[in-house]
Amino acid sequence: MTLVDRASAVRDRVALLAPRVQTLLLYGPILVLAALIRLINLGSPRALVFDEVYYVRDAWTLWNLGYESEWAEGSDFVGGSTSAFTTGPSFIAHPPLGKWLIGAGMALFGPDNAFGWRCATAVAGIVVVLLTMLIAQRLFRSRFAAALAGLIVALDGVAITMSRTALLDGILAAFILAAFLVILRHFERPGWGQWLILAGVLLGAATAVKWSGLYAFAVLGVWIAVDAILRNRSWVAAWHIGRAVLLAVPVAAITYLAGWSGWLFSSGGYNRQVVTLEGNPIGSALGSLWTYHHSIFEYNIGLVSPHGYQANPFTWLLMIRPTAFYYEQTGIDGIVQYVTSVGNPIFWYFGVVALVWLVVHTIRSRSTWGVPILVGVAATYLPWLFFAHRTVFQFYTVTLEPFLALAAVWLFVRLWRGGRETVVTGLVVAGVAVGAFFLPVWMGLPIPVWFAAAHYWFPWWI
Repeated sequence: MTLVDRASAVRDRVALLAPRVQTLLLYGPILVLAALIRLINLGSPRALVFDEVYYVRDAWTLWNLGYESEWAEGSDFVGGSTSAFTTGPSFIAHPPLGKWLIGAGMALFGPDNAFGWRCATAVAGIVVVLLTMLIAQRLFRSRFAAALAGLIVALDGVAITMSRTALLDGILAAFILAAFLVILRHFERPGWGQWLILAGVLLGAATAVKWSGLYAFAVLGVWIAVDAILRNRSWVAAWHIGRAVLLAVPVAAITYLAGWSGWLFSSGGYNRQVVTLEGNPIGSALGSLWTYHHSIFEYNIGLVSPHGYQANPFTWLLMIRPTAFYYEQTGIDGIVQYVTSVGNPIFWYFGVVALVWLVVHTIRSRSTWGVPILVGVAATYLPWLFFAHRTVFQFYTVTLEPFLALAAVWLFVRLWRGGRETVVTGLVVAGVAVGAFFLPVWMGLPIPVWFAAAHYWFPWWI
């Protein structure tokens, strides 16, 4: 019996089981695999990796003071100086919610515990795998296809490294995917608008992690409006659009402001006292926050400082310049710890091919089936093309990667149904094997120098 025959036999046997048993058997092992990869040895390397040097320390001062503050000059956070922060405010480039979540992990496990720094992003990474499967289940109406989508994300290097590093983008991905799933639910059974409210909360939370959540808010909002226009007469469509705006926008704004609650209800934050209106503390706080936002906007728009690992968004799909987060000798001759955010080459490039194929298929057939996947890509990727002049990085694609996985599954399903079972099985097995080969440099395990170098498939990956 060939591998294809075995896979078909397993699929047929599982299909005979009760739906809940199928879900447990298919989703359970994928989630366990994702959790093991994201949690094992999470505290290593015990160092502030890449931009953890900002977010970890900011998260801890935020947790203690309600706002991000400066640290005493020369303080060594990793070395134990976790209380060396001052009350002097620090200018920050991103909203606080993601750092609140990172800070919660530090409060739970201790600020001197690297597991504590990263547990919030690890949980977010596991949730991303689950959400990808739930979205795939709704799109493909197949638990096998959903499990395959989850497997692709579980074994993707961008998703893994962003789950094991205390940066904001993995948390952002979880909120965007959750909002996407809720909107799919709204399309299926709108109800009285509860799904729109929940989508507003989730997209407000995404924006409270990073402002790029606004891209998703805008694109998904347009999606809801277009769907209303296509489904209804003009006046009914206008009513649905108006209802969506009235339900989603206010709760999104409230959720976003809630992320700033520490800054709003304290007095020492950066620019906190810049606007003072006599007898109007609320107006003073909101006016100061608006002024602060203007400063953050100018900073982010003008961020063009050259960086060795910056990657032009037009090259992201080709994975030209993945971010190397960490490379250090372990103290043992010839052994290093190396962390790189390169994606799983098999699944990544197949996903890109599938995405192009899906675009062509959608245009030529005028089919709307693949539109949700394309909307997800538009929300998480296309806006970045307008900021190619900025200093941006390949790991920002952690929000895009689940939609590449969905595109890959779409093509896998087409190939399987077209009698190309051997091709599908071979590619999946190859993807799993390559994922196992790259795991040590996604998890930061100690490895020989020669083995680290074996992962430099292209000169620009170094």
